[in-house]
Amino acid sequence: MKTQYETILVNNHDRWVRLILNRPDVKNALSEKMTTELLSVLENVKEDKNIRGVSIEGSGDAFCAGADLKDFRRNFVLQTPDFDQVRTMNLEAGKLFKILSQLPKIVVALVHGPAFAGGLGMVACADIVAVTKEARFSLSETAIGLTPAQISPFLIKRLGLRVASKLMLTGMEFNATEALEFGLADNLVENKDALEDFFISFDKATKKCAPMATAATKEILSYSRDSSLEELSEFASGKFAECMLGEEAKEGLAAFAEKRKPYWYGA
Repeated sequence: MKTQYETILVNNHDRWVRLILNRPDVKNALSEKMTTELLSVLENVKEDKNIRGVSIEGSGDAFCAGADLKDFRRNFVLQTPDFDQVRTMNLEAGKLFKILSQLPKIVVALVHGPAFAGGLGMVACADIVAVTKEARFSLSETAIGLTPAQISPFLIKRLGLRVASKLMLTGMEFNATEALEFGLADNLVENKDALEDFFISFDKATKKCAPMATAATKEILSYSRDSSLEELSEFASGKFAECMLGEEAKEGLAAFAEKRKPYWYGA
């Protein structure tokens, strides 16, 4: 994996591929470019039998603040796509969560700082999640007039409908301790340095597991968890398109760009 990327760092460590989201100036927001680069790496990892697992973390003081709203505004507000175009774009965005969830490798998320919207989606797709005391989470889409369409299948399957409903319908922000209580996180550590210690310890613990057997086990887990994923993903994409083409999204994205509260804030 010698390829150079613009938005992510890719390091090899003892049969692991370590991915670092590297847009710290925008809290590692998930741009189209970053999504494309992550998909490229993960497709290569998927076929590499020498790789045991993948870890994902963020540079700077954030894991990932979610989708880059500048991309959203440029693609959906300043242009005029129709329903089918928006739906197709949303399904394309969902490919990142799908490949993470179904990757025949161990996927570890190392979370420090905010993991919002699509950032939370990536966390929900991981097999093992370690968080620092500074980690924060939120499905913030409804605050800008959208719905967490492509994230929802993975969050529901990980947390169950009751907890997922609470998080999705309120857009509430929650902390590391609550992430443990909800079942999103597996381990809570003190700080970012301790995340590295956790990873090294986890790497040692999994060395006893044969890579191909691990891959087969992951495929069994993915099949059992995601057997109805396609139907739910299709349904969710339609709901996303409805939101994106509605007035709330236009207002929410305009408010973000103008650094003001949307009209429904506090109403």
